Amino acid sequence: MSAMPCNAIPSATEAARHSGSGVCWGGMSLLLALLPVFAGVRLNAQTRSLDDFLRTAQVNNPLLGNRSFQLAALTLDSEEVRAAHGPQVGANGQFLYAPYGAHWGYDPAITNGGLYAAVLGASIPIFTAGRKQASLDSIAVLGSTVLNGTEGSLMELRQQVTDLYINTFSDQRALAEAAQRSVLLEAEDRVLTRLAGQGIYQQVDVVNLRVNAQAQRIAVRKAKALLRNDLLSLNALCGIVDTSLVTLAPLGLAAPVGFDPSTSPRLRQFTMDSIANAIADRQVDLNYRARLSAVGDAGLNAVAISGATDHFGASAGLNLSVPIYDGNRRRTQHGKIALFEKGRRAQQDFYAVQVRLRHEQLEQALGNADSLLAGTQRQYADEVKLIDLYRVELEHGLVRLTDLFLVLENHARTTADLIQAEAERSRIINALIHLQ
Repeated sequence: MSAMPCNAIPSATEAARHSGSGVCWGGMSLLLALLPVFAGVRLNAQTRSLDDFLRTAQVNNPLLGNRSFQLAALTLDSEEVRAAHGPQVGANGQFLYAPYGAHWGYDPAITNGGLYAAVLGASIPIFTAGRKQASLDSIAVLGSTVLNGTEGSLMELRQQVTDLYINTFSDQRALAEAAQRSVLLEAEDRVLTRLAGQGIYQQVDVVNLRVNAQAQRIAVRKAKALLRNDLLSLNALCGIVDTSLVTLAPLGLAAPVGFDPSTSPRLRQFTMDSIANAIADRQVDLNYRARLSAVGDAGLNAVAISGATDHFGASAGLNLSVPIYDGNRRRTQHGKIALFEKGRRAQQDFYAVQVRLRHEQLEQALGNADSLLAGTQRQYADEVKLIDLYRVELEHGLVRLTDLFLVLENHARTTADLIQAEAERSRIINALIHLQ
């Protein structure tokens, strides 16, 4: 029985480039276990999960670490505000001598001939609780903004790591499938060689099979290179200094139930901006209130060095500052803040609608992905059964070799579709989990 020439069986690796996670888990664990035997691939015995990469990325990310420094700086700002509204003590010293003669020098009536002072002064602001609290509230809002920004950055980082993990796991899955097809062709080579010796098949069939087996071995090497490249990218994103191949554990992503927009860091930021505008508006009014402070000093104050020891003394009093008119700047400042608040509300309303629409879109996409995945898994399972039947009949010389090649070629495409479908479903769930 003569076999027609045929092309090499296409690998699922290229078709599933960056296709993501997901497999028929019953056979996947066996494939991963036998992968080093199938393909001569040396994988690190260590198995790493998505949680391992997420934890490492969070620890090593410099941006998240910098946020902790910002919070520490805001704590110092709060202490500075409290100090500014407390007693202020300072020391002043002055030594001034103004010589004069019969026809030169400053008028002694102005200079007194000199000034010698060493005074310790103090001032205490009075009735500043409102200003102090407004400043502390403003710092508190900044702290909440930093925490909220940290949460948003962490969600973005987790989504990026998960997406890249999906891509890398897809490469691992494609490598396992390519290795399985390579082993299958090697096994059929031995069978076909024996049958050709019995005259059931021709020698050209054996050569044809070996050509396809060689092409499949090349596909395995390409799949391994792709896996290594994406794994290195994943390590780099997480700050992991490692070039060895490890086995990635299957993902366990579950679609979240419902969506509460109030949990979105970006939407929460609009609320914080509103609070900040209210505080700024309050501070404008506080700046136009009268300022009162108690002042006092004690020390030496004399105009002649000879009698300086007789001029030690002290003084105390009140300082009052009352703003009266500044060209309506107060109204202008209130107007600017009102415009900022109006713009903030418009942005918040628009973004809230966008988030809800995005959530609905992802929910619909997830339903479509589930339907497509179920159909592809059934097709995959049916083709596996068909390949087993063809292999049995081939061993008895009942089918043409090209028919087996055609089935394997179709199965390679279905495998790529399966990897892509499961990866897309995982990406949709990832987007739902980190929607903000």
